[in-house]
Amino acid sequence: MSTGEFENAASPSRRTSIALLLLGLAHLPLVLLQCRRLWTLEYYQFFPFAFVIFGWLFYTRRLRGFWKWDAVSSVLVGLDLGLLAAGTLLNSPWIVYVGALLLCFTVCRSCLDAEYQTSLGYLILLPLITLRLPLAYDVKIISWLQEITTRVGSLLLNYFGFLHIREGNVLEFPGKRFLVEEACSGVQSLFTVLFLASLIVCGYRRRWLHAGLVLISAIGFAGLMNVFRICAISVAWAQFGRDLSTGWQHDLVGYLALASAAFLVFSADAFMDVMFDAVPDVRGGGVSLLFRNPLIVFWNRVFRLRTRKDRPELSHSTGNLARHSMIITTAAVFSAGTVILLPSLLF
Repeated sequence: MSTGEFENAASPSRRTSIALLLLGLAHLPLVLLQCRRLWTLEYYQFFPFAFVIFGWLFYTRRLRGFWKWDAVSSVLVGLDLGLLAAGTLLNSPWIVYVGALLLCFTVCRSCLDAEYQTSLGYLILLPLITLRLPLAYDVKIISWLQEITTRVGSLLLNYFGFLHIREGNVLEFPGKRFLVEEACSGVQSLFTVLFLASLIVCGYRRRWLHAGLVLISAIGFAGLMNVFRICAISVAWAQFGRDLSTGWQHDLVGYLALASAAFLVFSADAFMDVMFDAVPDVRGGGVSLLFRNPLIVFWNRVFRLRTRKDRPELSHSTGNLARHSMIITTAAVFSAGTVILLPSLLF
Protein backbone atom coordinates (compact mmCIF):
# COMPACT_ATOMS: atom_id res chain seq x y z
CA MET A 1 0.00 0.00 0.00
CA SER A 2 1.80 3.12 -1.17
CA THR A 3 1.91 6.53 0.47
CA GLY A 4 0.13 8.07 -2.47
CA GLU A 5 -2.84 5.78 -1.97
CA PHE A 6 -3.01 6.81 1.66
CA GLU A 7 -2.68 10.51 0.92
CA ASN A 8 -5.53 10.35 -1.56
CA ALA A 9 -7.75 8.74 1.03
CA ALA A 10 -9.97 10.68 3.39
CA SER A 11 -10.57 10.19 7.07
CA PRO A 12 -13.08 7.46 7.95
CA SER A 13 -16.66 8.64 7.81
CA ARG A 14 -18.67 8.92 10.99
CA ARG A 15 -20.80 6.00 9.87
CA THR A 16 -17.75 3.80 9.29
CA SER A 17 -16.27 4.72 12.64
CA ILE A 18 -19.50 3.92 14.48
CA ALA A 19 -19.88 0.61 12.61
CA LEU A 20 -16.33 -0.47 13.49
CA LEU A 21 -16.81 0.58 17.11
CA LEU A 22 -20.04 -1.40 17.44
CA LEU A 23 -18.42 -4.41 15.79
CA GLY A 24 -15.54 -4.21 18.25
CA LEU A 25 -17.92 -3.99 21.21
CA ALA A 26 -19.73 -7.10 19.97
CA HIS A 27 -16.52 -9.05 20.57
CA LEU A 28 -16.02 -7.72 24.06
CA PRO A 29 -17.93 -10.23 26.27
CA LEU A 30 -16.24 -13.35 24.90
CA VAL A 31 -12.90 -11.57 24.53
CA LEU A 32 -12.99 -10.72 28.24
CA LEU A 33 -13.79 -14.34 29.00
CA GLN A 34 -10.78 -15.45 26.94
CA CYS A 35 -8.59 -12.92 28.77
CA ARG A 36 -9.82 -14.33 32.07
CA ARG A 37 -8.71 -17.78 30.91
CA LEU A 38 -5.34 -16.42 29.82
CA TRP A 39 -4.79 -14.94 33.27
CA THR A 40 -4.97 -18.41 34.79
CA LEU A 41 -1.93 -19.39 32.69
CA GLU A 42 1.23 -17.96 34.20
CA TYR A 43 3.10 -17.83 30.93
CA TYR A 44 0.40 -15.63 29.30
CA GLN A 45 0.02 -13.11 32.12
CA PHE A 46 1.95 -10.49 30.16
CA PHE A 47 -1.05 -9.90 27.88
CA PRO A 48 -2.24 -6.66 29.60
CA PHE A 49 1.12 -5.06 28.85
CA ALA A 50 0.86 -6.16 25.22
CA PHE A 51 -2.58 -4.55 24.88
CA VAL A 52 -1.51 -1.28 26.53
CA ILE A 53 1.65 -0.93 24.44
CA PHE A 54 -0.26 -1.80 21.27
CA GLY A 55 -2.83 0.92 21.97
CA TRP A 56 -0.18 3.47 22.85
CA LEU A 57 1.90 2.81 19.72
CA PHE A 58 -1.19 2.93 17.52
CA TYR A 59 -2.30 6.24 19.04
CA THR A 60 1.09 7.93 18.87
CA ARG A 61 2.14 6.69 15.43
CA ARG A 62 -1.08 7.00 13.46
CA LEU A 63 -1.08 9.75 10.86
CA ARG A 64 -4.15 11.83 11.62
CA GLY A 65 -6.62 12.50 8.83
CA PHE A 66 -5.68 9.56 6.59
CA TRP A 67 -7.61 6.36 6.09
CA LYS A 68 -7.49 3.67 3.43
CA TRP A 69 -10.29 1.17 3.04
CA ASP A 70 -10.00 -1.26 0.14
CA ALA A 71 -11.40 -4.60 -0.98
CA VAL A 72 -8.98 -6.51 1.26
CA SER A 73 -10.27 -4.61 4.28
CA SER A 74 -13.84 -5.54 3.38
CA VAL A 75 -12.88 -9.21 3.04
CA LEU A 76 -11.14 -9.17 6.42
CA VAL A 77 -14.18 -7.63 8.09
CA GLY A 78 -16.33 -10.31 6.45
CA LEU A 79 -14.07 -13.01 7.88
CA ASP A 80 -14.28 -11.36 11.27
CA LEU A 81 -18.09 -11.37 11.12
CA GLY A 82 -17.98 -15.08 10.29
CA LEU A 83 -15.67 -15.79 13.21
CA LEU A 84 -17.82 -13.72 15.53
CA ALA A 85 -20.96 -15.60 14.49
CA ALA A 86 -19.25 -19.00 14.74
CA GLY A 87 -17.73 -18.22 18.11
CA THR A 88 -21.02 -17.02 19.49
CA LEU A 89 -22.95 -20.06 18.27
CA LEU A 90 -20.27 -22.47 19.50
CA ASN A 91 -19.70 -20.47 22.69
CA SER A 92 -15.99 -20.36 21.85
CA PRO A 93 -14.15 -17.32 23.28
CA TRP A 94 -11.01 -18.38 21.40
CA ILE A 95 -12.68 -18.06 17.98
CA VAL A 96 -14.10 -14.64 18.86
CA TYR A 97 -10.65 -13.62 20.12
CA VAL A 98 -9.17 -14.53 16.73
CA GLY A 99 -11.87 -12.43 15.08
CA ALA A 100 -11.05 -9.48 17.33
CA LEU A 101 -7.39 -9.72 16.35
CA LEU A 102 -8.41 -9.82 12.70
CA LEU A 103 -10.47 -6.66 13.21
CA CYS A 104 -7.53 -4.94 14.90
CA PHE A 105 -5.29 -5.86 11.98
CA THR A 106 -7.85 -4.50 9.51
CA VAL A 107 -7.94 -1.15 11.28
CA CYS A 108 -4.16 -1.01 11.61
CA ARG A 109 -3.50 -1.71 7.94
CA SER A 110 -5.97 1.03 7.04
CA CYS A 111 -3.91 3.64 8.91
CA LEU A 112 -0.60 5.14 7.90
CA ASP A 113 2.51 5.40 10.03
CA ALA A 114 3.20 9.10 10.55
CA GLU A 115 6.95 8.73 9.95
CA TYR A 116 7.40 5.89 7.44
CA GLN A 117 5.90 4.76 4.17
CA THR A 118 4.00 1.85 5.63
CA SER A 119 0.74 1.01 7.30
CA LEU A 120 0.47 0.25 10.99
CA GLY A 121 -0.29 -3.40 10.27
CA TYR A 122 3.00 -4.48 11.87
CA LEU A 123 1.61 -3.52 15.29
CA ILE A 124 -0.69 -6.56 15.24
CA LEU A 125 2.29 -8.66 16.32
CA LEU A 126 1.88 -7.40 19.91
CA PRO A 127 -1.70 -8.62 20.47
CA LEU A 128 -1.09 -11.64 18.23
CA ILE A 129 1.56 -12.94 20.64
CA THR A 130 -1.18 -13.16 23.29
CA LEU A 131 -3.23 -15.62 21.23
CA ARG A 132 -3.15 -19.00 22.91
CA LEU A 133 -2.18 -21.79 20.56
CA PRO A 134 -5.14 -23.95 19.51
CA LEU A 135 -5.76 -27.47 20.78
CA ALA A 136 -3.57 -26.78 23.83
CA TYR A 137 -0.41 -26.85 21.73
CA ASP A 138 1.14 -24.43 24.22
CA VAL A 139 1.03 -27.21 26.82
CA LYS A 140 2.61 -29.60 24.33
CA ILE A 141 5.35 -27.08 23.60
CA ILE A 142 5.98 -26.69 27.32
CA SER A 143 6.30 -30.45 27.73
CA TRP A 144 8.63 -30.65 24.75
CA LEU A 145 10.77 -27.80 26.08
CA GLN A 146 10.93 -29.44 29.49
CA GLU A 147 12.25 -32.60 27.90
CA ILE A 148 14.82 -30.77 25.77
CA THR A 149 15.90 -28.56 28.66
CA THR A 150 16.31 -31.53 30.97
CA ARG A 151 18.32 -33.48 28.42
CA VAL A 152 20.70 -30.63 27.58
CA GLY A 153 21.12 -29.65 31.21
CA SER A 154 21.86 -33.26 32.15
CA LEU A 155 24.51 -33.55 29.44
CA LEU A 156 26.22 -30.37 30.63
CA LEU A 157 26.16 -31.50 34.26
CA ASN A 158 27.70 -34.85 33.30
CA TYR A 159 30.33 -33.12 31.19
CA PHE A 160 31.47 -30.99 34.13
CA GLY A 161 31.53 -33.96 36.49
CA PHE A 162 28.30 -33.48 38.46
CA LEU A 163 27.06 -37.05 38.41
CA HIS A 164 23.34 -37.59 38.72
CA ILE A 165 20.51 -39.74 37.43
CA ARG A 166 18.00 -38.43 34.92
CA GLU A 167 14.56 -40.01 34.83
CA GLY A 168 12.32 -38.22 32.38
CA ASN A 169 12.12 -34.60 33.56
CA VAL A 170 13.64 -35.39 36.96
CA LEU A 171 17.30 -34.86 37.91
CA GLU A 172 18.26 -36.90 40.98
CA PHE A 173 21.26 -36.00 43.13
CA PRO A 174 22.29 -37.55 46.46
CA GLY A 175 19.63 -36.39 48.90
CA LYS A 176 17.62 -34.31 46.41
CA ARG A 177 15.38 -34.79 43.41
CA PHE A 178 14.71 -31.87 41.08
CA LEU A 179 11.70 -31.88 38.84
CA VAL A 180 12.62 -29.65 35.91
CA GLU A 181 9.60 -27.47 36.54
CA GLU A 182 10.52 -27.26 40.22
CA ALA A 183 14.13 -26.58 39.31
CA CYS A 184 12.98 -23.51 37.42
CA SER A 185 12.91 -24.88 33.89
CA GLY A 186 11.79 -21.47 32.77
CA VAL A 187 9.41 -22.66 30.08
CA GLN A 188 7.06 -19.90 31.26
CA SER A 189 9.68 -17.30 30.37
CA LEU A 190 9.74 -18.40 26.74
CA PHE A 191 6.46 -16.59 26.06
CA THR A 192 7.65 -13.57 28.01
CA VAL A 193 10.86 -13.35 25.97
CA LEU A 194 8.81 -13.69 22.78
CA PHE A 195 6.70 -10.77 23.97
CA LEU A 196 9.82 -8.70 24.57
CA ALA A 197 11.09 -9.63 21.11
CA SER A 198 7.76 -8.54 19.62
CA LEU A 199 8.06 -5.26 21.49
CA ILE A 200 11.50 -4.70 19.96
CA VAL A 201 10.24 -5.56 16.48
CA CYS A 202 7.28 -3.18 16.70
CA GLY A 203 9.19 -0.47 18.55
CA TYR A 204 11.91 -0.30 15.89
CA ARG A 205 9.59 -1.12 12.94
CA ARG A 206 11.61 -4.12 11.79
CA ARG A 207 10.87 -5.64 8.40
CA TRP A 208 9.46 -9.17 8.17
CA LEU A 209 12.76 -11.03 7.66
CA HIS A 210 14.53 -9.10 10.39
CA ALA A 211 11.53 -9.62 12.69
CA GLY A 212 11.50 -13.36 12.03
CA LEU A 213 15.17 -13.66 12.93
CA VAL A 214 14.63 -11.72 16.14
CA LEU A 215 11.76 -14.01 17.19
CA ILE A 216 13.81 -17.11 16.38
CA SER A 217 16.72 -15.76 18.41
CA ALA A 218 14.32 -15.15 21.31
CA ILE A 219 13.38 -18.83 21.34
CA GLY A 220 17.04 -19.85 21.30
CA PHE A 221 18.12 -17.44 24.04
CA ALA A 222 15.18 -18.38 26.25
CA GLY A 223 16.18 -22.02 25.95
CA LEU A 224 19.81 -21.15 26.71
CA MET A 225 18.86 -19.29 29.87
CA ASN A 226 16.56 -22.11 30.96
CA VAL A 227 19.42 -24.58 30.71
CA PHE A 228 21.60 -22.21 32.70
CA ARG A 229 18.96 -21.94 35.44
CA ILE A 230 18.72 -25.71 35.77
CA CYS A 231 22.50 -26.07 35.89
CA ALA A 232 22.86 -23.26 38.45
CA ILE A 233 20.30 -24.83 40.78
CA SER A 234 21.78 -28.31 40.36
CA VAL A 235 25.37 -27.15 40.91
CA ALA A 236 24.37 -25.17 43.99
CA TRP A 237 23.01 -28.34 45.57
CA ALA A 238 25.67 -30.78 44.38
CA GLN A 239 28.65 -28.52 45.14
CA PHE A 240 27.52 -26.39 48.09
CA GLY A 241 24.47 -28.17 49.47
CA ARG A 242 22.22 -25.14 48.95
CA ASP A 243 18.69 -25.53 47.67
CA LEU A 244 17.86 -22.75 45.21
CA SER A 245 14.67 -24.37 43.93
CA THR A 246 12.45 -22.50 46.43
CA GLY A 247 12.15 -19.11 48.06
CA TRP A 248 13.68 -15.79 47.12
CA GLN A 249 16.83 -17.43 45.78
CA HIS A 250 14.71 -19.35 43.26
CA ASP A 251 13.10 -16.09 42.16
CA LEU A 252 16.46 -14.32 41.94
CA VAL A 253 17.94 -16.97 39.67
CA GLY A 254 14.84 -16.85 37.51
CA TYR A 255 14.77 -13.06 37.16
CA LEU A 256 18.48 -12.86 36.38
CA ALA A 257 18.14 -15.55 33.73
CA LEU A 258 15.11 -13.84 32.20
CA ALA A 259 16.88 -10.46 32.17
CA SER A 260 19.92 -12.04 30.52
CA ALA A 261 17.75 -13.61 27.82
CA ALA A 262 16.06 -10.26 27.19
CA PHE A 263 19.41 -8.46 26.86
CA LEU A 264 20.66 -11.14 24.50
CA VAL A 265 17.61 -10.67 22.28
CA PHE A 266 18.16 -6.91 22.34
CA SER A 267 21.79 -7.46 21.41
CA ALA A 268 20.85 -9.81 18.55
CA ASP A 269 18.42 -7.22 17.20
CA ALA A 270 21.04 -4.48 17.34
CA PHE A 271 23.57 -6.75 15.61
CA MET A 272 21.12 -7.55 12.81
CA ASP A 273 20.24 -3.87 12.53
CA VAL A 274 23.88 -3.14 11.74
CA MET A 275 24.24 -6.15 9.43
CA PHE A 276 21.05 -5.32 7.52
CA ASP A 277 21.70 -1.61 7.31
CA ALA A 278 20.67 0.24 4.17
CA VAL A 279 23.22 0.30 1.36
CA PRO A 280 23.67 3.69 -0.34
CA ASP A 281 23.17 3.42 -4.08
CA VAL A 282 25.85 5.83 -5.21
CA ARG A 283 28.01 6.29 -8.28
CA GLY A 284 30.77 8.80 -8.16
CA GLY A 285 29.91 11.79 -6.01
CA GLY A 286 26.26 11.02 -5.27
CA VAL A 287 23.13 9.10 -6.05
CA SER A 288 22.45 8.53 -9.73
CA LEU A 289 19.05 7.30 -10.86
CA LEU A 290 20.56 6.30 -14.20
CA PHE A 291 22.89 3.75 -12.63
CA ARG A 292 20.83 2.31 -9.79
CA ASN A 293 21.91 -1.16 -8.77
CA PRO A 294 18.83 -3.43 -8.68
CA LEU A 295 20.43 -5.65 -6.02
CA ILE A 296 20.90 -2.65 -3.75
CA VAL A 297 17.33 -1.55 -4.35
CA PHE A 298 16.09 -5.05 -3.50
CA TRP A 299 18.23 -5.19 -0.34
CA ASN A 300 16.95 -1.84 0.92
CA ARG A 301 13.33 -2.73 0.21
CA VAL A 302 13.63 -6.02 2.11
CA PHE A 303 15.44 -4.69 5.18
CA ARG A 304 14.62 -0.97 5.38
CA LEU A 305 11.57 1.26 5.52
CA ARG A 306 11.51 4.57 3.68
CA THR A 307 10.52 7.70 5.55
CA ARG A 308 7.59 9.77 4.36
CA LYS A 309 10.00 12.50 3.31
CA ASP A 310 11.50 10.20 0.66
CA ARG A 311 15.01 10.79 1.86
CA PRO A 312 17.77 8.69 0.24
CA GLU A 313 18.29 5.37 1.97
CA LEU A 314 21.74 6.08 3.26
CA SER A 315 23.34 4.21 6.10
CA HIS A 316 22.81 5.21 9.71
CA SER A 317 24.75 8.10 11.16
CA THR A 318 27.88 7.54 13.16
CA GLY A 319 26.00 8.40 16.35
CA ASN A 320 23.33 5.80 15.65
CA LEU A 321 25.95 3.16 14.91
CA ALA A 322 27.80 4.06 18.08
CA ARG A 323 24.57 3.76 20.05
CA HIS A 324 23.95 0.27 18.69
CA SER A 325 27.54 -0.71 19.39
CA MET A 326 27.11 0.46 22.97
CA ILE A 327 23.92 -1.59 23.28
CA ILE A 328 25.67 -4.71 21.96
CA THR A 329 28.63 -4.21 24.28
CA THR A 330 26.48 -3.52 27.34
CA ALA A 331 24.24 -6.51 26.67
CA ALA A 332 27.20 -8.82 26.12
CA VAL A 333 28.98 -7.65 29.30
CA PHE A 334 25.82 -7.93 31.39
CA SER A 335 24.98 -11.40 30.11
CA ALA A 336 28.52 -12.70 30.49
CA GLY A 337 28.82 -11.16 33.94
CA THR A 338 25.57 -12.77 35.05
CA VAL A 339 26.71 -16.21 33.94
CA ILE A 340 30.20 -15.85 35.45
CA LEU A 341 29.49 -13.96 38.67
CA LEU A 342 26.13 -15.44 39.71
CA PRO A 343 27.67 -18.45 41.54
CA SER A 344 29.96 -16.17 43.55
CA LEU A 345 27.07 -13.85 44.44
CA LEU A 346 24.87 -16.66 45.68
CA PHE A 347 27.30 -18.98 47.37
